[in-house]
Amino acid sequence: MEQLVQSPQTNTKCYHCGETFADEIVHFQEKDFCCQGCKNVYELLQDHELGTYYTCDVNPGISPSLQNFDYLNKPAFRDKLIQFSNQDISKVSFNLPSIHCRSCLYLLENLHKLDSGIVKTQLNFGKKELSVWFREQEISLGALASLLAKVGYEPLLSEESEGNEKKKRLSQQTQLFIKLGVAGFCAGNIMLFSFPEYLGIEDGNLKYLFGYLNLILGSIALFYSGSDYFKNIWAHIKLKKITIEMPILLGVLVGYSRSVYEILSHTGAGYMDSVSGLLFFLLIGKWFQQKSFDFLSFERKYTSYFPLVITKIMQGKEEMAPLSEIQVGDRLRIRNEEIIPADAILIKGKSNMDYSFVTGESEWVAIQSGNLIYAGGKHHGEMIEIEVKKDLQQSHLTQLWEQQAFKDPSFKAENWENFANQVGIYFTIGLITLATIVALYWIQVDPSKWQNSVVSILVIACPCALAISYPFALGHGVRWLSKSNLYVKDIQALERMGQVDTVVFDKTGTLTLAKSEAPNVYLHRDLSENELDILYSLSLQSTHPLSRRLCTYTQSFGDRKLLSISSFKEVPGKGLEARWKELHIKIGSAKFLGINPNVSPQDFFSSESQLFIQIGDDALGYLDFPWENREGVEFMLRKLQHHYDVFLVSGDKTNHAASLKDWFATEDHMKFECSPMEKMDFIKQLQAEGKKVMMVGDGLNDAGALQQAHVGIAVSDDHLHFTPASDAILQGRSLSRLPEFLNFSKKAITLIKMSFLLSLVYNTIGLSFAVQGNLSPLVAAILMPVNSISMLIIATWGMNIYGKRLKTN
Repeated sequence: MEQLVQSPQTNTKCYHCGETFADEIVHFQEKDFCCQGCKNVYELLQDHELGTYYTCDVNPGISPSLQNFDYLNKPAFRDKLIQFSNQDISKVSFNLPSIHCRSCLYLLENLHKLDSGIVKTQLNFGKKELSVWFREQEISLGALASLLAKVGYEPLLSEESEGNEKKKRLSQQTQLFIKLGVAGFCAGNIMLFSFPEYLGIEDGNLKYLFGYLNLILGSIALFYSGSDYFKNIWAHIKLKKITIEMPILLGVLVGYSRSVYEILSHTGAGYMDSVSGLLFFLLIGKWFQQKSFDFLSFERKYTSYFPLVITKIMQGKEEMAPLSEIQVGDRLRIRNEEIIPADAILIKGKSNMDYSFVTGESEWVAIQSGNLIYAGGKHHGEMIEIEVKKDLQQSHLTQLWEQQAFKDPSFKAENWENFANQVGIYFTIGLITLATIVALYWIQVDPSKWQNSVVSILVIACPCALAISYPFALGHGVRWLSKSNLYVKDIQALERMGQVDTVVFDKTGTLTLAKSEAPNVYLHRDLSENELDILYSLSLQSTHPLSRRLCTYTQSFGDRKLLSISSFKEVPGKGLEARWKELHIKIGSAKFLGINPNVSPQDFFSSESQLFIQIGDDALGYLDFPWENREGVEFMLRKLQHHYDVFLVSGDKTNHAASLKDWFATEDHMKFECSPMEKMDFIKQLQAEGKKVMMVGDGLNDAGALQQAHVGIAVSDDHLHFTPASDAILQGRSLSRLPEFLNFSKKAITLIKMSFLLSLVYNTIGLSFAVQGNLSPLVAAILMPVNSISMLIIATWGMNIYGKRLKTN
């Protein structure tokens, strides 16, 4: 029924997850799967009569994870996650970032069919949060999390402090929703109570009653729904700063004050409908501005990259403990591909340590017993034991987070003012000056006109159109970019993208990938089946990247036999050697094999990309496993260089520059062997020269530079997990579209400026009547929200046109 067929070249897609086959095809029930995991999920769903899952969407699934969550059963973790528990039922909520379509909704709300211990589930699709009621005596918390991972929805478990930050943001959003609702309620009812005025009904008592009701509702709208404007302006006044909110609030207060006077003196109905309506539109813009991707994490601490649980050795036995309980002197057990949580000494075993996540250096470092290991390194090889030598907060890695860019959360906001606030300074000064001049003129010429003139000027010239078009235009921009796999943190980050004039790239993981691929073959003859088995058996003994890639290459010719080799020896950084029967086998660098490769400079990329092979006395030649450049990256760099200054900063060695030097203007535009601190300092140096810098990187080693830069973009092939702190997250496959995204951000800024100019024309015409005292404050109050709505329509319509073009491209 089931058959495994090697087929690296096929373009068929997996029936479950839709991914293109890379290494193998699993046939089952006349369907093809990319891996055993996808096949197992399909079989599980069929066995529980959940086959309808596949009718909801085409290729709806996600490749499953084998992550073990048994540690969640320990009280230290369980008590933090369980929201409610009695003798029978417990409730827990998980963040499931992999949710993406209606099939996910169908499966997760039918999860009780997969295990009888699950009572019911409820999915909040927008927040990607699943609430589960379950019986702990039938299915434990760890088993529940493992079941979710098994069907492709691995829970994202964050550190407690990150969870608190998220709760704080949700609380702020909830408060904004309440204020928005109150403003809408007040605006709607004020318009209803203003009908006697609209229709010219002269019933005095009814008119006065509705006037007082409007005054109460208008006061609630201004002082409750608009309270944030008062707080922000007061905070900026203390800092001696003027923002766009000041003339807006000034116009609103003038309209409100005039309304209070007219209502209480029974000389008019006031303009509470315009005041509350404007506040409602402003809060909608503010909500649109704050709306972001709840399922993405743009703010990362260094502990975000470490496991939540570590394995301690206590009295010779393993004990699972939270990361926060690590102490100096603790002995920890680290398994293959686990991250080192603190600076430590290697006590038992050997390790090939991958520091690329921290330093950017792509080559692994061989670590022997007694050597120091730094936090953030990823261990490759057999299980090892380490002894913690530094507290978690004092490790080498935490030096990044001692920088000002990480300490001050308002670092970017305070250093780079946006267009709206820059305009606000001059607008406020000009508006107050004009109103003062007009008031002084009419007091001398015709005192009966000065009050109406000043009120009309302050109301009609309110820059609310800019305050509304700004968040709506950029908010739509953020939405359209997300459809192209660029997830921008907020509208301020998108605006800063439009100001960039310099782009700095990391290399490893950003421009290049170390993915397994068919090598370039430079052998003087074909390998026999027996020789393939020999190379497979030898390469399987090592965790070096080239050994792993050789192992995969031999498997591409069919199933391999594991031979019993002897005298195995690995010389770190050079190669492997062993014996099989009478044959002596060596693989590694040309120098290790004692071979003069006679390779021309055009064919030579770097020593780490070539693997020479010798079987017996026969030097067969070499296989070239070059680093894989991301698709379209060279064209992207050349296109960027027409409009931007483009640099490369990398932790890799200088000899990796050979294949990249043609991509950059001069050698001065490439810097190698850079530490994380040196990357950050390089960004600071460019900024000191007056440049607006965008940093594009992928690893924790880039986190400092990403924070320091005008805009930091984290490139990730899995945008839901483990991206450094950044202003935006870009899926790796869309990196080649970066010039389009930057051009799109510039168009967004241009559209805002055009709408502002149009608003100025409108204000100029209105002011020409207002300064003459010929414009009633009532007409000004009506025209003010009309102007705002027109700007909103222009912003929405314009960005949707640009967005559709971006999507089409």
